[in-house]
Amino acid sequence: MNYYLMLLIFALVSIINSYLDFKTFHISLTLNYSGLILCLLLLLIGKSPELVNHIAGGVCLFLFLILVRCISHKGLGWGDIHYSTRCGFVAGVPGFIVCTFISSIAGIIFFLSLKFLFKRKNAFELRIPFIPMMFIGNIIGIPVTNCVLSLL
Repeated sequence: MNYYLMLLIFALVSIINSYLDFKTFHISLTLNYSGLILCLLLLLIGKSPELVNHIAGGVCLFLFLILVRCISHKGLGWGDIHYSTRCGFVAGVPGFIVCTFISSIAGIIFFLSLKFLFKRKNAFELRIPFIPMMFIGNIIGIPVTNCVLSLL
């Protein structure tokens, strides 16, 4: 029950932050971390055996996207990296890999659509809100991961 409540909180905060990212290229860090703390409390109250798995997912994805930011010369914003902590936390260790892959594919599709729509020759002129892509990646990736893990 607490896991589904955690997913609901994740979805509500993600919808608000996705809207903000589309409109302003900024997110509410207060809302982001309030949602993360609330999800953490839900897992603590429910004495979830998966708590360490969720924390590890958040930390791993956070560190991975910091590495991507360094390699891509600030291609990702800090809001994306902060939001990734919540995505990794909700998805857990095996799930964050699937969710990140799906998010990346969604980002590439969105980028190419905008590139051809606006006919920009220089790809660096386009700024893309990545929070909605990460949200889509988690919405698709979590059920896929859970199905695969249940088959194993």
